Amino acid sequence: MAAATVAGEWRRAQECLAAARLCRDNGFYADALSRAYYAINHAAKAALALRGVAKITSHDALNRIFGRELVIKNRIEREWGAALKQAMIKRIRADYHATDVFTHADADDAVDRATAFLNRIHSLLGV
Repeated sequence: MAAATVAGEWRRAQECLAAARLCRDNGFYADALSRAYYAINHAAKAALALRGVAKITSHDALNRIFGRELVIKNRIEREWGAALKQAMIKRIRADYHATDVFTHADADDAVDRATAFLNRIHSLLGV
C-alpha cells in the first residue's frame, strides 16, 4: 500500500507541476500558483508516505506532519518545510482573493520553487 501511495502522490506532483507550467505560459498566473502548491503538496505526501504516513486530513495537518516527520527529525532541510508553508499561503491568496493580481514573475517564482521542491523530494524518494 505504501509503495502505491508514494507512486500515486509522486505522479500527481509531476502532473500538477506540468499544469502549473502550462498555466504560467498561457497567462493564468493565479492558477499557476495554485497548481504549483499542489505539486508541492503531493510531493510532500509522497515523502511522508515513504515514511509510513499516508493519511493526511488537511493542508494544515500536512504542514505540521511534514515538519514533525521530516524537518524536525533532520530528514530534510528546514527550508523545504518553509517552502511548503509559503506555497500554501500563496495558493490561498490565488484561490480565494479575487482582487489580488498575480504576474508572470509571481507564476515563474512559484513554478521555480515547486520544481526545486520536487527535485529535493525526488532525491529523498530515490525514484
